Amino acid sequence: MREGGLLGWATAALVKLDDEVPGLIARTLTAAPLRRQSIFAALAAREEKVGLIGANDDLLPHSFAEVVRHGRAKDILRHGFGDVPEGFAGLLTKIGERPLPRARDYLTLHDFLTGDDVRGAEALRASGRITCRKLEVLLALDPRWRHAHTLDRIDSGAEAITFNKAVAFIQSVNSKASDEVVAEAVARMGPTSSLPRLLDRLLRRADRLPPHPVSEGDNELRPLASMRDLLEAGRKYRNCLAHRLADIAAGKMAIGEFRGECLVEFRPTLPTGWLLREVHIERNRPVPLALFSEVEAKCDALGIPRIDEGGGGDGWKNYRRFTGELEWG
Repeated sequence: MREGGLLGWATAALVKLDDEVPGLIARTLTAAPLRRQSIFAALAAREEKVGLIGANDDLLPHSFAEVVRHGRAKDILRHGFGDVPEGFAGLLTKIGERPLPRARDYLTLHDFLTGDDVRGAEALRASGRITCRKLEVLLALDPRWRHAHTLDRIDSGAEAITFNKAVAFIQSVNSKASDEVVAEAVARMGPTSSLPRLLDRLLRRADRLPPHPVSEGDNELRPLASMRDLLEAGRKYRNCLAHRLADIAAGKMAIGEFRGECLVEFRPTLPTGWLLREVHIERNRPVPLALFSEVEAKCDALGIPRIDEGGGGDGWKNYRRFTGELEWG
């Protein structure tokens, strides 16, 4: 038995109405999906006391129970809401046979059609089956990103909020990622496309990277200060640099190239300084100690200190270098 009875929250209200007009529950259970969902929607309106409930009897001469028992879907909806927005009945058919888990879910659905949120209403029309989860996602999504493609790919309201913030980050580092560009990218997504891949494509075009610790490069150490340079370096050294682009764009790390032989990883330190963190060569193989020492000497000359690993002494640090136990494995 489901919580609240056979038909969830609607069970108690239907039992009371069936006492008034016998056969109402049986009629509800055997009704076509549109009529059944119209009953649930009208019950929800009664639960929340909206619409024309209690209006002049001359306007609504039949009781609510009589309308539910004998009326058509549009009559039931009119009795519950008064003015029924265009397309509301169509959305109700996308719910299925059982009521939505909460009465207020029907009011949320109604509000999307009566408000100015054209994108939200269209997302619901173009999406698949309407569920409580989808309504939560739609409410949490920034109105700019409301689309069937986001609605069908995001699983919770919390995930929708995370997506909103992720897009905000992309727009902060990519000057070309305007609202129109992002919305169009969402609209053009294919069946196998994913939102993480969409964001990754926009990130790879970022043009607002933070200042690099190596402000002016030379023949030995050059800053990789653009996404193009970083992506080319990832391919050249065959490592996972392409998966660290967000960290670089956020200023949590920076990368330089030393003599075309290795990548130099820097990490920020408060308040505005940088530290030498690690050295990487092709496929993250162990870095020759002589090469590591040359990088350290270059950073010393530039006034960039080395990171203090803390504890373990120099032996631990050299063990990591020699065995290649790097973070980029």
